[in-house]
Amino acid sequence: MRQLLAKPLFFNRRIIFYLVILLSLQCIIAYGALLVFDSLPSSLTDIPDDHIVFRESQRGTVNLIRMQINENKDRPLQEVVDELQPYFGYPIEVLPSHTSLPHSINKELAELGFAYDGDKEVVYIDLKEGHLLQLGPIMMRDILESNTMSLSVFLVIWALFSAIVFFILIYFAFSAVWKDLVSIRQTAEQLGQGNLKARTENVKGWLFKPLANVLNNMGTHIEHLVSTNQTISHAMAHELRTPLARMRFELSMLEECDDVQEKLLLQKGMSDDINELETLINASLSYFKMQQSNIELNLTSVSLKQWAEKVCQSLELFKPKGFELVCHSQDVKALIDTNLVETIVKNLLLNAFKYATHKAVLNITKQNNRVIIEIDDDGPGIPFDAREKIFMPFARLDTSRTRSTGGYGLGLAYVKLMAEFHNGKAFVVTSPLGGARFVVSIKSGEE
Repeated sequence: MRQLLAKPLFFNRRIIFYLVILLSLQCIIAYGALLVFDSLPSSLTDIPDDHIVFRESQRGTVNLIRMQINENKDRPLQEVVDELQPYFGYPIEVLPSHTSLPHSINKELAELGFAYDGDKEVVYIDLKEGHLLQLGPIMMRDILESNTMSLSVFLVIWALFSAIVFFILIYFAFSAVWKDLVSIRQTAEQLGQGNLKARTENVKGWLFKPLANVLNNMGTHIEHLVSTNQTISHAMAHELRTPLARMRFELSMLEECDDVQEKLLLQKGMSDDINELETLINASLSYFKMQQSNIELNLTSVSLKQWAEKVCQSLELFKPKGFELVCHSQDVKALIDTNLVETIVKNLLLNAFKYATHKAVLNITKQNNRVIIEIDDDGPGIPFDAREKIFMPFARLDTSRTRSTGGYGLGLAYVKLMAEFHNGKAFVVTSPLGGARFVVSIKSGEE
């Protein structure tokens, strides 16, 4: 139990670990995307260059300063600048015109009369009187030029908002999927603990619904196999009890018997019982082996009419005296495993020979891609509540539990099993002749 509780906790920790890695990578990707986007030319991004934006944002300030200086030409330049300084949040300095500046700055000064130096974040104004005016450094707001602390705060905020959006999307997108997974896991655990009736019923998502159906079908199949094996075990134990009881009785009689002829009869009876036990065990093992095996069908294209006539002729010697067997078959071709289907037909006809009164009718047709085998008889029929039971191994109706009919109740079980090998089914209904109609539907291969 502790291990089962620890697994979800470990799973949640692993999700958190992966989420942290994902958000960290997202921050790195976001920063890299900003750098790449900022380096792209304005022709691609349709966003003006930062240098031009910052320079043009100062054009009004430059013109106002020039106007103020032109209105006070009779006063010293430095005195006018000192009067203007309190109105600005950055320093204003007077420089000589021969101050060494980069070539790009000198070019802008010649063309526009003022220039912006993005590296120093200052604006130069050409006063045309042998002086330059320097405004700045001007405080600019650019996330890409922030210090490490500021950039870290930005990335943390980015990660938090990403995490919130991520969890919201995960909740709405995967909450139903998570519930489906939990339901499937719980069903699998219950099946593993021996609750073979456990089924997954609440899975609605298209992603895991096929898996739930497979799990449910597997549970149903396992439950059927376990139930069948239990029934077979109980029935086989019951079948073994009768010859063992006779052998015990014959053994006790043999110890007390003095007559030689009677001893020989008792010894023969014990030998017959041993042979019966051996036959029962071999038949049971053969059925178990066939039930557990995945038999590969040997499909052959045959004419149903010719094949059915051949099967009926092979059973003429086993037909009771005065018994009428009518064989009808559609004159079409089908792909079937002739050995298995012949065993089906023979078992059903031999069963009809035992319990029918005077007549049995075999009818074989092909409908779409299925071969339908119907055998009617005029016997006592099968009670409604026993129509599923008779296809179980060792199952026999009370009226048939005599040594005169023979067998161990495996014939119809073989019929059902071999029909299932053909992706088919076997069942029994009431016959128009008054007895039972056994119907076997098997899948025929494509021609």
